[in-house]
Amino acid sequence: MWKALLGIALCLAINIQAQAEPSEFVYQDQGRGSAKEKTMRKLYDIIPNSSQSAANARLVILRTMQSIKGPACLLEEEGEGFITCRWDYKGHAIFHRVEYNDQAVQIKYGGGINAYACEKLVGYFCYKIHRNYFKYGANFRKDLSRAL
Repeated sequence: MWKALLGIALCLAINIQAQAEPSEFVYQDQGRGSAKEKTMRKLYDIIPNSSQSAANARLVILRTMQSIKGPACLLEEEGEGFITCRWDYKGHAIFHRVEYNDQAVQIKYGGGINAYACEKLVGYFCYKIHRNYFKYGANFRKDLSRAL
């Protein structure tokens, strides 16, 4: 039985890895209390990769993480086509999953602790969370966009 569960977990991990690529953000109204489409697009819309190089996009992401003003953006995990970074602020944490390829870069919700735990998650897009999450994320996206 354990071998079967391990096999399923491995398949899921491989599937998640394979899906690590920017995808169009399609807003789905989640009702009262969820973020507005305009707010979410400022964070989740795709950023074109003008260099046409995934290796260059990776380097730009890592450099942008280093140059952020305020709380540090730390590297948590890296895999084929994605980087997960963590921001710690006053006992709270945000995890951004930054996916990239030759054509684009995109920030997605990678997790959160305390105030930044998502209350309404659809795929890798969080619809209901502390309002500052979108502000911090949009600033990070703006820095990435400038650097690319």
